[in-house]
Amino acid sequence: MGYFLLLLSFILLAGVWSARVGTRLGFPVLIGFVAIGMMLGPSGLHVSPKVPLSVAQSIGYVALILILFEGGLHTPLTRIRSVWKPAISLATVGVLVSSAIMTAISHYLLKLPFFPSALLGVAVSSTDAASVFSILGGQPLRRRLVDVLEVESGTNDPMAFFLTIVFMQWSIHGFGTVERAAWYVIGTLALQMLVGLAVGFVAGYLGSLANQRIKLDTGGLYPTLTLSFALSSYAGAALLHGSGFLAVYVASVVMGNRKLEHRYSIMRFHEGLSWTMHIVMYVVLGLQMSPARLWAILLPGMGLAVSALVIARPAAVWLSTLGMGYTRTEKVFISWAGLRGAVPIVLVLTAILSPTYTPATMLDAVFFVVIASTLLQGLTIKPLAQRLDLFESSPSDGLLELVAIAREHAVVMPIEIPEESDLVHKKMVEIQFPQNTLCYAIIRDSQVIVPRGATKLQAGDHLLVLSDRRHIPHLRRLFRAIQVGQPGFLP
Repeated sequence: MGYFLLLLSFILLAGVWSARVGTRLGFPVLIGFVAIGMMLGPSGLHVSPKVPLSVAQSIGYVALILILFEGGLHTPLTRIRSVWKPAISLATVGVLVSSAIMTAISHYLLKLPFFPSALLGVAVSSTDAASVFSILGGQPLRRRLVDVLEVESGTNDPMAFFLTIVFMQWSIHGFGTVERAAWYVIGTLALQMLVGLAVGFVAGYLGSLANQRIKLDTGGLYPTLTLSFALSSYAGAALLHGSGFLAVYVASVVMGNRKLEHRYSIMRFHEGLSWTMHIVMYVVLGLQMSPARLWAILLPGMGLAVSALVIARPAAVWLSTLGMGYTRTEKVFISWAGLRGAVPIVLVLTAILSPTYTPATMLDAVFFVVIASTLLQGLTIKPLAQRLDLFESSPSDGLLELVAIAREHAVVMPIEIPEESDLVHKKMVEIQFPQNTLCYAIIRDSQVIVPRGATKLQAGDHLLVLSDRRHIPHLRRLFRAIQVGQPGFLP
């Protein structure tokens, strides 16, 4: 156990370090995580035991659930409304176009039969917006480009998984006539999407309702509550033959856009969990890689990667955004911003572990495409955005600097006014607060009051006071130490 924990701690520390260095240098974070896995695995130092493909697939599924959920929590409905047409078109028509092109190219370059070619073509058609934004380093990209890439990446995974299931079922059981096959595809798609939407909406609504109604003893349990609804949304949809990933994304969007108790701690918890799962998932997938096997398919792998970048993705983007008001430069950027994440690898693992015929070269091929395209796109996406003049000035830059300064010095102090206090019935203007101190809210009978100078204090009031941390002793003397809670730093 000690050896395992030491290895796990090393992996997490190395992942955090590589993410930090990668962000500063504009280097794709994914590559650092995968490199750690390759270094520790059978092809490297032989430090880590070999992870079975089934375990790697399970880790990938859980990680994708938690990463999707975290992304949906940060997605306002207003942003979805503004880009839902192009995003849904990219996630459906775009995936179909890209899959068809990559199926043909995979068949030609790798000499694979139709079904393995189709499964590989679908796998490399899914994109990951998180990789794009981590490389951009928080620079203010044009708003509608950010929105369409985020919503597309949250909704194209269900489509890619659906197509994978269809091709696996087709290869195993067959569909008979063309008409029967068409009805099967349409019916299955409708079932998966409708069930996913319904389960996701119900899970999100019930999750937010539970968050508001259930009074837990400690705020640390509220993130655990939302985590349970994230997992149950996937499980519920999957058991009803719906799209579990769509249910997770919808549930998180619904919860994120409703009132949540302890919202800040919930957001930070899921953000940290998402990054942890990124590290674990990519390291585990890196353990499956072999440089020797990648070298064996160097030329066809390069052909697949280049085709995905300069043929399949641009064709999918231009066809699926026709008549939607995007400029030529915006379409070029969206085409180039289609970085591949872990989803293609997880999709191929799903196919390999199924009864359908899937050559081992499929896993090596999809690894090659993901790594090669991430390197090439990851190192050029930021210069491309600058050259196309897609960064826009934003007041948020200065605001973030100001907030960072405030975090260093400002504290929020909760102060309770008991019945015996001599401050009861006193006006706010009569209280001698220290300099640079503000009472910005009074909680009275579960209601929030914004105080004015003439506001009178009542017994049982809870004051939230914003002040410089150097004034904490002064405030304790003013309100008597027993009435002053522990100061907290700004989030």
